[in-house]
Amino acid sequence: MKRVILFGGSFNPPHIGHLKLALNSLNFLNANELWFIPTLKSPLKDIELALFEHRCAMIELLIKPYRKLKLSRVESELGDISYTYNTVELLLNRYKDIEFIWLMGSDQALKFDQWYKYEELLNLIKFAVYRRSESDVIDHRFIEIFTDELFENASQKIREGHVHLTSPTVIRYMIENELYVEEIAASLMSSKRFDHTKSVCELALSLASHHNVDIHQVYIAALFHDCAKEWSTQRSKDWLKFVYPDYVNQPQALWHQKLGAAYLKRVLHVRDKRILNAISHHVEGFNDDVAKIVYIADKCERTRKYDSCSLINLAMLDLDRAYIEVKNAQVQWLEREREKIG
Repeated sequence: MKRVILFGGSFNPPHIGHLKLALNSLNFLNANELWFIPTLKSPLKDIELALFEHRCAMIELLIKPYRKLKLSRVESELGDISYTYNTVELLLNRYKDIEFIWLMGSDQALKFDQWYKYEELLNLIKFAVYRRSESDVIDHRFIEIFTDELFENASQKIREGHVHLTSPTVIRYMIENELYVEEIAASLMSSKRFDHTKSVCELALSLASHHNVDIHQVYIAALFHDCAKEWSTQRSKDWLKFVYPDYVNQPQALWHQKLGAAYLKRVLHVRDKRILNAISHHVEGFNDDVAKIVYIADKCERTRKYDSCSLINLAMLDLDRAYIEVKNAQVQWLEREREKIG
């Protein structure tokens, strides 16, 4: 019989640990295929999941190069909450010529007795378990899959900004579809800086909506415009020497705009030039509507210590005039900064 591993989970988002484990399990269990089975809603996890189709799309991007790895949307057929018993029963009835093995993490194995109809499940299908932590004890009822690496809480870590734990294609999908982006942005700055960022986003989105400018481009640019603002001097210099070596000679107050754009391009894999330009020029300004909105919002948002109501009202009426007014005030500030350095 054909042997297929069923890899269930929330995959919120999928990461390289999932991929390495899937490939390792194929060899370890001598299986023909492995099917990723994202859950609609887990009965034993109380976290907000990205939409089912988004998680499916990210899995497909992650596994695209591997012909033995497949995606199954079977749990979308079974209602709101996903019970493994119902999934297994459906698949066994549908594919009578396949031997299935269910793959799960040790965190789930430790609470297996809480699963719906867990005793019946043991009679229906074999279970294989991989360790999520060195200290976890694997029950004798399960086959243990040995792995070289442990990826503890990797999905959570990605949501908290450790995006290197998944593939570039998944990262790009996350940003393009605005998945986990506020959590990622918050991880890159202090809470005070993030309060400023949220205020910039609020004003920027209001201006974008009023002037019919692309909401997504404005949102991502505003959300990440200060992502490199609090980098150390040494880290900033190291990056600048690599991406913009001549920019080291510019006032340090300007560095973070170029570094922020470089971070989005190289780490978050953003390719949208309007987003990158808006971040790259948000201190000095740039002649593009997305950049103008982010520039104005950054200088006029509500947490600033000066009254910018007149400029905001002007920006609602005439974006170009407001941009010029704000820019004139900013030029004076930059001149003062250059005088300090000189």
